[in-house]
Amino acid sequence: MPTIFDALNIGVSGLYVSKAAVNVIGNNVANVNTPGYSKERVDILPSMPMLSYAGVFGTGAKITQVISLRNTLIDKRVRTANQEMSYYQKLNSTLDEIQSVFNEENGVGLKGAMEEFFNAWHALSLNPDLETARQQVIEKGLTLSKAIKDANFSLNQIRNNLDDQVQSTVIEINSISKRIAQLNYEIKKAELGDKDHANTLRDERSVLLEKLSTLANVTILDNAPDKNTKSEMTILLGGMPIVSGKDYNEISAEKLKGSQYYKVYFVDPSGSKTDITNRIKNGTLGATIYLRDKVIQKYQEKIDDIAKTLIQEINKIHSQGAGLTAYSQVEGVYTADPYASLSIPKATGLDMAVKTGSFKVKVIDSQNNEVGVFTIPVNGDDHIQQKDTTDEHSIIKRFNNIMQGYAQMSISPAGNVQIKAENGYKFAFTYDSSNFLAAVGINTFFTGHDSSDININRVLQNDPSKIAAGKTLDPGDSSNAEAIAQVQLSKVMVNNTQTIDEYYNAFLGTIGSTKQRYDEIYKAKQAIYQQLKTTQQSQEGVSLDEEAANLIKFQRVYQANAHFISIVDKMTETLINMV
Repeated sequence: MPTIFDALNIGVSGLYVSKAAVNVIGNNVANVNTPGYSKERVDILPSMPMLSYAGVFGTGAKITQVISLRNTLIDKRVRTANQEMSYYQKLNSTLDEIQSVFNEENGVGLKGAMEEFFNAWHALSLNPDLETARQQVIEKGLTLSKAIKDANFSLNQIRNNLDDQVQSTVIEINSISKRIAQLNYEIKKAELGDKDHANTLRDERSVLLEKLSTLANVTILDNAPDKNTKSEMTILLGGMPIVSGKDYNEISAEKLKGSQYYKVYFVDPSGSKTDITNRIKNGTLGATIYLRDKVIQKYQEKIDDIAKTLIQEINKIHSQGAGLTAYSQVEGVYTADPYASLSIPKATGLDMAVKTGSFKVKVIDSQNNEVGVFTIPVNGDDHIQQKDTTDEHSIIKRFNNIMQGYAQMSISPAGNVQIKAENGYKFAFTYDSSNFLAAVGINTFFTGHDSSDININRVLQNDPSKIAAGKTLDPGDSSNAEAIAQVQLSKVMVNNTQTIDEYYNAFLGTIGSTKQRYDEIYKAKQAIYQQLKTTQQSQEGVSLDEEAANLIKFQRVYQANAHFISIVDKMTETLINMV
């Protein structure tokens, strides 16, 4: 049978349990605003009962452990939603930056610059001998070139910023991974017994895991190798273990093998590196890599297409026309391999293939009288420089034979084709069906290759009279200016199916629709994440109302146990007085 002192112990156990519960409640309230904190509860069980002939008698209550009300399933869902939301948030914010590059409001963007450029050529076609009209063509050409280069520069700047972010994100991932590995060790050490009670350490690790999931598509495994062994956390990135229990492996961002941009490598304990760049598909880092390597590169290619088309189409027309004054000498702006076949751009280093045809050179004397027009045949398998005395496929040799006494072609010290008049003569160009002049950059309007270096020929900037508005040296000839103005309306893009304006408008539409799609997906992902966070907070977070109710409950329990002890004390006093 239990004694009166057993009753006293029952009351004392109730006091201890109530006091412990109140302490836990106080800790919950103190951490109500602590990020990642999950509310705690005391696990209360009956103490071992006492067996007697009269039956089983309870001996009070005890606390087995302080448990954290963390729901691992909802935590996993929150991390997954966080990865996806962070991915589209990064896509969305960067598309905002890209859209600002192509702001066409008030006609001040690239579209407006192209419109004004072609308008200037149209105006020149109406007044080909007017100096101000020629100067306008130069000014609008410079404005257009700058607009294209500015777009390229801005995209490059965004791309380089993203590249820097790859490096900084990798550093952050390493820092978080290292701390998680340390926490894994500390948790294992704190939980050597049969209870999981490292609640504070687990809360800190949970915060880091969610932060890590924001950065990349990590896979978190928390499995035990067998039923007798406690689980150890493993974190995979791109299929590689960046954390394995108390050990962690770094990832690095490096520019190896001549790479222009950072690639992400997994570094194993031996120092061996595995490229995992293309395996990172989610989180901020996944979006950053996708934007850098896919989206912006694609947009830069679109701007390059516009720049290349403008350069080549206008240069092809301009190079076979004449200005108001003839040349005494002219040098091409493009360098070519002098011995490579002109029909193979990759071999020559030129942007344009030369085809079988011819170009015509008009020669005038010192009195501006026309001496004659000479036709220079060009074959697709020709090359520029003569290889030997028997070589009949040299453009230079053929030109010099035909133009002997009037002009001579050679290679300049810079490696460009140049033509110099002789004996006081001058020359102009009136026709070119071979694209030779445009390919080597003789008598061209634009210089450069793409959106990074497009510019106006320095010869024309210094002397606008050299602008080839016509096919002859006649001041009233505007046939070339009219042809160049018509390029705006010609289908010269996408296998001759779109005009430059149509191509650019489609490009702008693609950016806008992509931005809208990312915005809609981001909002949907954000809603899912917020809903899951609300669920997580309701299950794991501290509710002040709930804690207040529990506080009152355990206060009453404490008071009842104290009253019980007081009664037992009086009973003990009665017994003692009976002796």
